[in-house]
Amino acid sequence: MWAYEQITERQLEQVKAVRAEECDLRRQYLNTAFTDLILELHAELNDLQQAQLFGDENTEEVERLRRRIGALKARKEDRLKELDLMMKLTPNLPDILTEAVVVPVPVATVEEDAETPSKGVPMRRDDEVEAIAMDVAMRYERSRGWTPTDVSRDGEHYDVRSEGPGGEKRFIEVKGRAQSGAIVLTGPEVDKLRQLGERAWLYVVTYCKGERPRLRIIQDPIARLKPEMLYRQIQYLVEEGDWAQQGAEVSSGIQGPEARREGRA
Repeated sequence: MWAYEQITERQLEQVKAVRAEECDLRRQYLNTAFTDLILELHAELNDLQQAQLFGDENTEEVERLRRRIGALKARKEDRLKELDLMMKLTPNLPDILTEAVVVPVPVATVEEDAETPSKGVPMRRDDEVEAIAMDVAMRYERSRGWTPTDVSRDGEHYDVRSEGPGGEKRFIEVKGRAQSGAIVLTGPEVDKLRQLGERAWLYVVTYCKGERPRLRIIQDPIARLKPEMLYRQIQYLVEEGDWAQQGAEVSSGIQGPEARREGRA
Protein backbone atom coordinates (compact mmCIF):
# COMPACT_ATOMS: atom_id res chain seq x y z
CA MET A 1 0.00 0.00 0.00
CA TRP A 2 2.88 2.37 0.67
CA ALA A 3 4.23 1.76 -2.84
CA TYR A 4 0.72 2.25 -4.26
CA GLU A 5 0.14 5.56 -2.48
CA GLN A 6 3.64 6.98 -2.68
CA ILE A 7 4.69 5.74 -6.12
CA THR A 8 1.82 4.38 -8.22
CA GLU A 9 -0.68 7.20 -7.64
CA ARG A 10 1.93 9.91 -8.15
CA GLN A 11 3.18 8.20 -11.28
CA LEU A 12 -0.42 8.00 -12.53
CA GLU A 13 -0.86 11.78 -12.26
CA GLN A 14 2.41 12.36 -14.08
CA VAL A 15 1.47 9.93 -16.86
CA LYS A 16 -1.98 11.51 -17.22
CA ALA A 17 -0.47 14.96 -17.70
CA VAL A 18 2.05 13.72 -20.28
CA ARG A 19 -0.56 11.59 -22.05
CA ALA A 20 -3.07 14.47 -22.22
CA GLU A 21 -0.50 16.74 -23.86
CA GLU A 22 0.47 13.99 -26.29
CA CYS A 23 -3.15 13.20 -27.20
CA ASP A 24 -3.98 16.88 -27.79
CA LEU A 25 -1.13 17.18 -30.26
CA ARG A 26 -2.16 13.98 -32.04
CA ARG A 27 -5.81 15.06 -32.16
CA GLN A 28 -4.85 18.39 -33.77
CA TYR A 29 -2.68 16.60 -36.31
CA LEU A 30 -5.38 14.03 -37.16
CA ASN A 31 -8.09 16.65 -37.56
CA THR A 32 -5.92 18.77 -39.81
CA ALA A 33 -4.52 15.92 -41.92
CA PHE A 34 -7.79 14.05 -42.44
CA THR A 35 -9.86 17.21 -42.98
CA ASP A 36 -7.47 18.56 -45.61
CA LEU A 37 -7.39 15.23 -47.44
CA ILE A 38 -11.17 14.77 -47.33
CA LEU A 39 -11.76 18.34 -48.61
CA GLU A 40 -9.32 17.72 -51.44
CA LEU A 41 -11.16 14.54 -52.44
CA HIS A 42 -14.52 16.32 -52.23
CA ALA A 43 -13.22 18.94 -54.64
CA GLU A 44 -12.25 16.18 -57.11
CA LEU A 45 -15.67 14.58 -56.63
CA ASN A 46 -17.42 17.87 -57.39
CA ASP A 47 -15.39 18.24 -60.59
CA LEU A 48 -16.39 14.74 -61.69
CA GLN A 49 -20.03 15.37 -60.91
CA GLN A 50 -19.91 18.63 -62.92
CA ALA A 51 -18.41 16.69 -65.83
CA GLN A 52 -21.30 14.21 -65.67
CA LEU A 53 -23.71 17.08 -66.41
CA PHE A 54 -21.91 17.54 -69.72
CA GLY A 55 -22.20 13.86 -70.61
CA ASP A 56 -18.90 12.39 -69.29
CA GLU A 57 -19.12 8.69 -68.34
CA ASN A 58 -17.17 8.71 -65.05
CA THR A 59 -19.52 6.79 -62.78
CA GLU A 60 -16.84 4.32 -61.65
CA GLU A 61 -14.41 7.11 -60.78
CA VAL A 62 -17.10 8.98 -58.85
CA GLU A 63 -17.96 5.84 -56.89
CA ARG A 64 -14.29 5.18 -56.15
CA LEU A 65 -13.86 8.68 -54.71
CA ARG A 66 -17.00 8.32 -52.61
CA ARG A 67 -15.75 5.02 -51.14
CA ARG A 68 -12.36 6.56 -50.40
CA ILE A 69 -13.94 9.59 -48.70
CA GLY A 70 -16.14 7.27 -46.60
CA ALA A 71 -13.13 5.13 -45.65
CA LEU A 72 -11.13 8.21 -44.58
CA LYS A 73 -13.99 9.46 -42.41
CA ALA A 74 -14.28 6.04 -40.72
CA ARG A 75 -10.52 5.86 -40.22
CA LYS A 76 -10.55 9.34 -38.69
CA GLU A 77 -13.23 8.29 -36.21
CA ASP A 78 -11.27 5.15 -35.28
CA ARG A 79 -8.07 7.11 -34.67
CA LEU A 80 -9.91 9.64 -32.51
CA LYS A 81 -11.45 6.77 -30.49
CA GLU A 82 -7.95 5.33 -29.96
CA LEU A 83 -6.86 8.66 -28.53
CA ASP A 84 -9.80 8.58 -26.14
CA LEU A 85 -8.77 5.09 -25.02
CA MET A 86 -5.22 6.29 -24.41
CA MET A 87 -6.59 8.65 -21.75
CA LYS A 88 -8.32 5.86 -19.81
CA LEU A 89 -5.59 5.16 -17.27
CA THR A 90 -6.16 3.11 -14.12
CA PRO A 91 -3.66 2.35 -11.35
CA ASN A 92 -2.90 -1.24 -10.37
CA LEU A 93 -1.34 -2.56 -7.22
CA PRO A 94 2.41 -3.17 -7.68
CA ASP A 95 3.50 -6.76 -8.29
CA ILE A 96 5.91 -8.01 -5.62
CA LEU A 97 8.81 -9.69 -7.41
CA THR A 98 11.00 -10.40 -4.37
CA GLU A 99 11.69 -9.30 -0.82
CA ALA A 100 14.97 -8.61 0.92
CA VAL A 101 16.08 -7.74 4.42
CA VAL A 102 19.35 -5.83 4.68
CA VAL A 103 21.39 -6.39 7.83
CA PRO A 104 25.04 -5.82 8.74
CA VAL A 105 27.32 -8.63 7.58
CA PRO A 106 27.96 -10.92 10.57
CA VAL A 107 31.57 -11.91 11.22
CA ALA A 108 32.54 -14.59 13.69
CA THR A 109 34.68 -12.40 15.93
CA VAL A 110 33.79 -10.75 19.24
CA GLU A 111 34.96 -7.86 21.35
CA GLU A 112 38.09 -8.71 23.30
CA ASP A 113 36.35 -8.14 26.63
CA ALA A 114 33.19 -10.09 25.73
CA GLU A 115 33.04 -13.35 27.65
CA THR A 116 30.29 -15.04 25.65
CA PRO A 117 28.17 -13.84 22.74
CA SER A 118 24.53 -13.19 23.49
CA LYS A 119 21.63 -14.03 21.22
CA GLY A 120 21.98 -10.52 19.86
CA VAL A 121 25.46 -11.59 18.66
CA PRO A 122 27.66 -8.70 19.90
CA MET A 123 30.07 -9.34 17.05
CA ARG A 124 32.12 -6.86 15.11
CA ARG A 125 34.35 -7.07 12.09
CA ASP A 126 38.03 -7.59 12.86
CA ASP A 127 40.14 -7.51 9.71
CA GLU A 128 43.23 -8.80 11.52
CA VAL A 129 41.36 -11.84 12.85
CA GLU A 130 39.91 -12.57 9.41
CA ALA A 131 43.31 -12.28 7.75
CA ILE A 132 44.90 -14.62 10.30
CA ALA A 133 42.09 -17.17 9.94
CA MET A 134 42.39 -17.17 6.14
CA ASP A 135 46.19 -17.45 6.41
CA VAL A 136 45.87 -20.44 8.73
CA ALA A 137 43.42 -22.18 6.39
CA MET A 138 45.51 -21.52 3.27
CA ARG A 139 48.75 -22.67 4.89
CA TYR A 140 47.13 -25.82 6.22
CA GLU A 141 45.90 -26.72 2.75
CA ARG A 142 49.34 -26.15 1.26
CA SER A 143 50.91 -28.29 4.00
CA ARG A 144 48.72 -31.18 2.79
CA GLY A 145 50.01 -30.74 -0.73
CA TRP A 146 46.77 -29.13 -1.95
CA THR A 147 46.37 -25.90 -3.91
CA PRO A 148 44.00 -23.43 -2.20
CA THR A 149 42.40 -20.41 -3.89
CA ASP A 150 40.89 -17.48 -2.01
CA VAL A 151 37.36 -16.95 -3.42
CA SER A 152 35.99 -14.99 -0.45
CA ARG A 153 35.34 -11.92 -2.61
CA ASP A 154 33.83 -13.81 -5.56
CA GLY A 155 30.30 -14.22 -4.17
CA GLU A 156 30.62 -18.01 -3.89
CA HIS A 157 29.34 -18.03 -0.25
CA TYR A 158 32.43 -19.90 0.89
CA ASP A 159 36.00 -18.65 1.32
CA VAL A 160 38.48 -21.15 -0.08
CA ARG A 161 38.39 -23.63 -2.95
CA SER A 162 41.17 -26.16 -2.55
CA GLU A 163 42.21 -28.80 -5.10
CA GLY A 164 44.18 -31.93 -4.32
CA PRO A 165 46.84 -33.66 -6.43
CA GLY A 166 44.23 -36.09 -7.79
CA GLY A 167 41.75 -33.39 -8.74
CA GLU A 168 39.59 -33.77 -5.62
CA LYS A 169 38.18 -30.54 -4.21
CA ARG A 170 37.30 -29.01 -0.87
CA PHE A 171 34.98 -26.03 -0.58
CA ILE A 172 35.89 -24.34 2.68
CA GLU A 173 34.10 -21.77 4.82
CA VAL A 174 36.56 -20.11 7.21
CA LYS A 175 35.51 -18.62 10.53
CA GLY A 176 37.97 -16.81 12.77
CA ARG A 177 37.75 -15.89 16.44
CA ALA A 178 40.07 -13.63 18.38
CA GLN A 179 39.81 -16.14 21.21
CA SER A 180 37.04 -18.76 21.15
CA GLY A 181 33.28 -19.06 21.33
CA ALA A 182 30.26 -19.29 19.07
CA ILE A 183 30.43 -18.56 15.35
CA VAL A 184 27.87 -17.09 12.97
CA LEU A 185 26.92 -18.39 9.54
CA THR A 186 24.85 -16.40 7.08
CA GLY A 187 21.82 -17.87 5.35
CA PRO A 188 23.58 -18.13 1.95
CA GLU A 189 26.58 -19.81 3.62
CA VAL A 190 24.33 -22.39 5.27
CA ASP A 191 22.55 -23.07 1.99
CA LYS A 192 25.81 -23.44 0.06
CA LEU A 193 27.41 -25.74 2.65
CA ARG A 194 24.28 -27.88 2.74
CA GLN A 195 24.24 -28.06 -1.06
CA LEU A 196 27.90 -29.10 -1.25
CA GLY A 197 27.40 -31.88 1.30
CA GLU A 198 30.54 -33.95 1.95
CA ARG A 199 32.60 -31.68 -0.29
CA ALA A 200 31.94 -28.81 2.13
CA TRP A 201 34.27 -28.06 5.02
CA LEU A 202 34.12 -25.61 7.91
CA TYR A 203 37.48 -24.41 9.24
CA VAL A 204 37.20 -22.70 12.63
CA VAL A 205 40.33 -20.83 13.65
CA THR A 206 40.39 -19.79 17.30
CA TYR A 207 42.85 -17.74 19.35
CA CYS A 208 43.84 -15.83 16.25
CA LYS A 209 45.43 -13.13 18.39
CA GLY A 210 47.12 -15.56 20.74
CA GLU A 211 50.56 -17.14 20.52
CA ARG A 212 49.40 -20.01 18.32
CA PRO A 213 46.01 -20.16 16.59
CA ARG A 214 44.06 -23.39 16.74
CA LEU A 215 42.35 -24.93 13.73
CA ARG A 216 39.39 -27.31 13.80
CA ILE A 217 38.15 -28.75 10.51
CA ILE A 218 34.64 -30.17 10.06
CA GLN A 219 33.48 -32.03 6.96
CA ASP A 220 29.84 -31.66 5.84
CA PRO A 221 29.22 -29.21 8.69
CA ILE A 222 25.50 -28.59 8.20
CA ALA A 223 24.77 -32.31 8.54
CA ARG A 224 26.81 -32.46 11.77
CA LEU A 225 26.05 -29.14 13.47
CA LYS A 226 22.87 -27.60 14.84
CA PRO A 227 22.85 -23.97 13.69
CA GLU A 228 20.30 -21.88 15.58
CA MET A 229 18.42 -19.40 13.42
CA LEU A 230 18.73 -15.91 14.83
CA TYR A 231 16.69 -13.82 12.39
CA ARG A 232 14.52 -14.83 9.41
CA GLN A 233 16.99 -17.37 8.03
CA ILE A 234 19.60 -14.63 7.61
CA GLN A 235 21.88 -15.43 10.56
CA TYR A 236 22.61 -18.75 12.23
CA LEU A 237 24.50 -19.15 15.50
CA VAL A 238 26.65 -22.24 16.09
CA GLU A 239 27.61 -22.58 19.74
CA GLU A 240 31.16 -23.51 20.64
CA GLY A 241 29.88 -26.60 22.47
CA ASP A 242 28.47 -27.72 19.13
CA TRP A 243 31.28 -27.13 16.65
CA ALA A 244 34.05 -28.04 19.14
CA GLN A 245 32.67 -31.61 19.35
CA GLN A 246 32.75 -32.17 15.58
CA GLY A 247 35.58 -32.77 13.15
CA ALA A 248 39.18 -32.72 14.27
CA GLU A 249 41.63 -30.18 15.61
CA VAL A 250 44.77 -30.04 13.51
CA SER A 251 48.06 -28.25 13.87
CA SER A 252 47.98 -24.90 12.11
CA GLY A 253 51.75 -24.45 12.23
CA ILE A 254 51.33 -20.69 12.39
CA GLN A 255 52.33 -18.30 15.12
CA GLY A 256 49.86 -15.69 16.24
CA PRO A 257 50.63 -11.97 16.34
CA GLU A 258 51.61 -12.09 20.02
CA ALA A 259 54.22 -14.76 19.39
CA ARG A 260 55.55 -12.90 16.37
CA ARG A 261 55.86 -9.69 18.37
CA GLU A 262 57.78 -11.54 21.11
CA GLY A 263 60.06 -13.07 18.47
CA ARG A 264 60.86 -9.64 17.01
CA ALA A 265 61.55 -8.31 20.51
